[in-house]
Amino acid sequence: MSLMLERLVAGTPIPFAGNRVSVVSPELAARFQPGDHLLVEQVSGELLLIPVVDQQAAAVAIERAQAAFSALAAVSDAAISEFFDRFAQRLETPACWALIEAANLADIERAKGRGRSTTRLLADERMRRDMIAGLRAWRDAPATRGKVLSCVEHDGWKVEQVVSPLGIVAFVFEGRPNVFADAAGVLRTGNTAVLRIGSDALGTAQAIVTHALNPALAEAGLPAGAVSLVESVNHAAGWAMFADRRLSLAVARGSGRAVSQLGSIAQQAGTAVSLHGTGGAWLIADEHA
Repeated sequence: MSLMLERLVAGTPIPFAGNRVSVVSPELAARFQPGDHLLVEQVSGELLLIPVVDQQAAAVAIERAQAAFSALAAVSDAAISEFFDRFAQRLETPACWALIEAANLADIERAKGRGRSTTRLLADERMRRDMIAGLRAWRDAPATRGKVLSCVEHDGWKVEQVVSPLGIVAFVFEGRPNVFADAAGVLRTGNTAVLRIGSDALGTAQAIVTHALNPALAEAGLPAGAVSLVESVNHAAGWAMFADRRLSLAVARGSGRAVSQLGSIAQQAGTAVSLHGTGGAWLIADEHA
């Protein structure tokens, strides 16, 4: 028998990793409200509180992406190509970009007020061009859904290896507004995407969704929710998203500890992960270079 968690008591031991325990702190117990979720990160034993509002924000986005994935099976590859083209066209349109730029400037001012770096946050002309180029690269990429990769034939029967979509791909990004061009690429292969972006860039992301992404989906005849944004500024929404078993792949980009934590949460749910948190580039230069 299972019961709903209605309260947390300070000092309560919470088992993790089979033979270890973490203890509920007074601060965590005071913050917990009925309906909230408690997640135990099985590597470190960290107790993660997910407020009900963040749990719901993640669930709504995933439900939309799940419904869109089913509908996307009936959408032609030509329509998917049209989506990428229309998305790019909207970013090229001065009136549309002006609305996105205004939201971005507001995000930058808020970030500066919090003492945050705005280097990656600025949606300038270079970022705009890169997004447009990225979307058109996806438009022109070969369609592979249903492609037969190999076939083994026997008398009266055969086995084919066929390219098929994964399902819902979840992304957690830092505050980089151009991530939509990256994440939307999963539609090329018949998948859908759900994103949580850093709080500094949420206003810009919402403007891109409202003025470019969603209209492009509608104009191309793709299902609403094929690329869904988690409407929350809190890290807890990312935890809730990566803990959802409906995901087929979880992708996290950001700082080392946050990324490894998200990866652990997704793996606990049985979801494959792609993580990048510490960088892998080396520069070797002559002392006189």
